[in-house]
Amino acid sequence: MKRIICTAILLSALILSCSSKKEVSKDEIVVSLGGEVATIDPHLNTASAGTVYIRHFFEGLMKKDKDGKLTGGIAENYSMSEDGLSYLFYLRTNAKWSDGQPVTADDFVYSYRRFVDPNTAAPYAALMAPIKNALKIFHGEMPVEELGIKKIDDYTLEITLENPTAYFLELADMFVPVRKDIIEKYGDTWVEKPETYIGNGPYKMVERIRDDKIVMEINTNYYDKDQLVAKQITVSMISDKNTALAALRNGQVHFSNLVPAQEIDNLKKEDLIVMNQAYGTVYFEMNLTNEAFKDSRVRRALALAIDRNYIVESVNRSGQIPAGAFVPPLISDYEGEFRANGGDYISVQSNDYQKNIEEAKRLMAEAGYPNGENYPVIEVLVANDGNVVMVEAIQQMWKNIGVDAVIVPREWSVILQSFRDLSYQMVLSGWTGDYNDPMTMLELYLSYAPSNPGYNNPEYDKLIESSKHIVNPKDRMSVLHNAESILMYDMPIIPIHYRSNVLMVSKKLKDYKLDPLGKYRFHYSYLEK
Repeated sequence: MKRIICTAILLSALILSCSSKKEVSKDEIVVSLGGEVATIDPHLNTASAGTVYIRHFFEGLMKKDKDGKLTGGIAENYSMSEDGLSYLFYLRTNAKWSDGQPVTADDFVYSYRRFVDPNTAAPYAALMAPIKNALKIFHGEMPVEELGIKKIDDYTLEITLENPTAYFLELADMFVPVRKDIIEKYGDTWVEKPETYIGNGPYKMVERIRDDKIVMEINTNYYDKDQLVAKQITVSMISDKNTALAALRNGQVHFSNLVPAQEIDNLKKEDLIVMNQAYGTVYFEMNLTNEAFKDSRVRRALALAIDRNYIVESVNRSGQIPAGAFVPPLISDYEGEFRANGGDYISVQSNDYQKNIEEAKRLMAEAGYPNGENYPVIEVLVANDGNVVMVEAIQQMWKNIGVDAVIVPREWSVILQSFRDLSYQMVLSGWTGDYNDPMTMLELYLSYAPSNPGYNNPEYDKLIESSKHIVNPKDRMSVLHNAESILMYDMPIIPIHYRSNVLMVSKKLKDYKLDPLGKYRFHYSYLEK
């Protein structure tokens, strides 16, 4: 299926014409989650869309079953020590890579070490922190061989932790293996071709054309292949929302997260919209090394000046919830939900917005910028396929406290490089958690976290670290609430709304799997005749 690129200035009728030229086989499920991602290397990927693709090609020690429950993946069984510090995983002897080679304990030892190796520079290597010595290795203080993972025999693996970790099995689902011989032979190019992109998951790559498509088919060497329903899944690298909409209406795409905000009401009437609440928050991330954002009073003022109810109700209109804190709803507490128990740190009550503005003005004046005088114009980076309209609305809201902003659209790959170089002021960002625990959000702002934009509060670090050694779940959650309160006072990020993924789904597509992590699965999907 060749994707025809239509320029942004063409009318929707021409877009319809372009998309109608695509041909899709009757058994081919086509999904569109945005444009090309930077990489589909499981250890280097940072994109939510990339995670979806990778979850079809690779499988960890654990996996999610058809009902979304955690179950054995490559590990048929496991046992945990009484103190919760070590796990034994018993691997399936019939698990194979897509080229037919057996999956063994050596593959996991190599892959876990590669993930945490500072030479790999994995952006989210800090997720490995629960494994013994992981952070010391990442910081170059120990050799990778000291990581707490050991081969007992070809099909038995022992993993030792720094401290009991309530969510470790979810991490064991997330950490997938890669092949040492392939990576050593092909280097970074191993992800580019079906012949070298060897996985151990339910699907294998059969075609890849950058900026166009990825085609996957059932991995006939997968141990559970008989349970798979979707025979062929094509990822169409559409980056324009109107193009995606036209393709969906024409039956050329069956699932997409590229939803034009102005069409949501019409799509609801057509029964083509699905709302999927996520473990995620959309927020502004600020470069705290930049002079404009060094004062926490300014950061709090910018946060207070945003009318979140107007954003979700009148601008986005996508079922989102205004964010008065960082950790989103649905994430579990000791009892109930963490967010419900913790409450809001920014009032999101509609009748409190004017009070928020007055407090924001007071903070700006206290920081030396009365009515925004002498405060610099701030530059906000927004991904080309991001929500520019929402940022434009916030741009106007900041004028209420005398702050001017310039919106700069950029490719996401360019924005990521700006992150690494700290050559940005502010960027519209977001995070969807990887597991159901507040730590999936709060760990991002440890002073040593790779994704941290310069936030450093020793008390915050101390609370997060101490929580890792608390066995009592109630006491542990109390500490995490205290940590979030520090984060929200310091305001290194400005939460806007909790993520509710708005999806366009064809009426023909059945049995697709959603979850709050945004890891959509199409293993059991089919097209209704």
